Amino acid sequence: MSGDSGRRGDAGRGLREHPRRRAPLVVAALATVGLGIAAERLVPGLTGDLLGSALYTVLLGVLLALVAPRLTGLVLATAATVASIAVELLQLTGLSAAAVAAFPPAAWVLGTTFAATDLLGYLLGGVSALVLLRVLRRAS
Repeated sequence: MSGDSGRRGDAGRGLREHPRRRAPLVVAALATVGLGIAAERLVPGLTGDLLGSALYTVLLGVLLALVAPRLTGLVLATAATVASIAVELLQLTGLSAAAVAAFPPAAWVLGTTFAATDLLGYLLGGVSALVLLRVLRRAS
């Protein structure tokens, strides 16, 4: 019986600490969105495309950290990279374009056309997400 109460106490303490641990992640997510919007408008050509793709993956990693805070940075960054690549490959099927035609804001999440260079951006974003998540965890 006493073992159960100890576990409940630990769980309760973890829940109270989450807002403090999550605040930097929320700030990082908002900053990433802001940087993505700025990159789209201010950085032309391939550099802007790579930066936008990288930031997309960073944002996914940060959002995953918000919903699954116990996963390691490596797992989160890998999952974000795999998800980003999967979304890009989905564009080859035409399903993304159909979703965007039905609901235009979906373009921000799904994109519309495949670009092989985006794959490089996602890999760079995965590494960046890993570094960011490790820095944020050490700081908290």
